[in-house]
Amino acid sequence: MSLAGIGWAAAATASPPTEGAEQPSCVYTLSTPRLVDVSGTTMVTATLTPYPCTGSINPNSLTVCITPEGTPTAGTCGFSAVPSRAQVFVAYKPGTSYVVRGTGCGSVYTTQGSLCSTVGPFTTTL
Repeated sequence: MSLAGIGWAAAATASPPTEGAEQPSCVYTLSTPRLVDVSGTTMVTATLTPYPCTGSINPNSLTVCITPEGTPTAGTCGFSAVPSRAQVFVAYKPGTSYVVRGTGCGSVYTTQGSLCSTVGPFTTTL
């Protein structure tokens, strides 16, 4: 049985300055925390996904983190170097507020390094 919650997602864009042609950019979508069943255990999960991307940018790093509100740590993070999605799971405590944050990065073929964009934080009580 899945306890998938209904939520909303937010997006951020990373764009380098260019002149003339279409500017390279990616949209990163951060899901809200939601409940899922993992082998009979209720967990909280969130995802960060890229796309659409324009120009010559290629997503190369996705990080999504969940922190139970009031926790003195940075939380638990999931990372993906494959440009599909990053996902993280944490233990569920009823009535707890969970804060999610995400960072997506992409390389532009014509410049050095990566362009990164941060999404969140967002807080949801489950």
